Amino acid sequence: MKIKYFFKEGCKNIWSNGMMSASSILVMICCMILTGGAMLISVNLNKTLKSIENQNVITVFLNDDVRSQSKISEVKNKILQNSNIIGCEYYSSEEATEKYHDVLGDNLYEIIKEDKNTFPESFHVTMKDLSLYDKTVSAINSIEEVQSVGDRSETAEKLSNLSKLISQGGIWIVLSLGMVSLFIISNTIKITMHNRRFEISIMKSVGATNGFIKAPFIIEGAIIGVVAAVFSTFMLNLVYEKLLGVINGIMPFSFIGFSSIFWKVFGSFICVGIAFGVVGSLISLQRYLNKEGGDVVAW
Repeated sequence: MKIKYFFKEGCKNIWSNGMMSASSILVMICCMILTGGAMLISVNLNKTLKSIENQNVITVFLNDDVRSQSKISEVKNKILQNSNIIGCEYYSSEEATEKYHDVLGDNLYEIIKEDKNTFPESFHVTMKDLSLYDKTVSAINSIEEVQSVGDRSETAEKLSNLSKLISQGGIWIVLSLGMVSLFIISNTIKITMHNRRFEISIMKSVGATNGFIKAPFIIEGAIIGVVAAVFSTFMLNLVYEKLLGVINGIMPFSFIGFSSIFWKVFGSFICVGIAFGVVGSLISLQRYLNKEGGDVVAW
């Protein structure tokens, strides 16, 4: 019965402070969406970084004057002399042109196709041990006929730095908006307590414990957090899926589907929402419930 009473009173408090409650919910929604967005970007970047790190295949581009089959075979043998190389597959200029057919478009493709020297001859080289990546790339680059090596380490480093930057930015966003959320929630509870000061004074006068008086206000804060969490999850899902549709229309890329992490995001938002709501409530409650019944009436 007590739980039912506390829940009923908590809902009544939210309804009686409609504007302040709505403000609390909106700020918490913004906080959760921005935090969740930063988290999703970071997770996708880490996935991309992992895929790059797991790819032990690099592209070796040959000089423009290396076109004859005999010269290409000679370079291949030099590459295979490295003990860390377990595969070396020839990739012709014509194959490279065909690969970018869709990107180039028909008109540009026909022009480039006539010039057989547009793309250099190359090899797809497979390494055995990625810990020797830098040493192996350096050895390949020292071969006279090699123009360059498609080195992914720089891309991986940039993605890693971007992921760290987004994570740090997410932390500051959480701290900033979290403080605003706590401030608005605590003020919402403060207004509720002010409106019910005579009722609280009477309850304290007849011996009601602080715990009994606190409970409806704590539940009020928790409900605000849960409502914000529900809206945040579905809004983040909607925005994320829309963005995926746009990005996938521009470039094919493997992103993490929101459905696969829906319950993790929802559970995290619920926990954070309740925690913020309860803490925000306690900030106001602790201050005013130290007063005795007669003092409360004088607010």
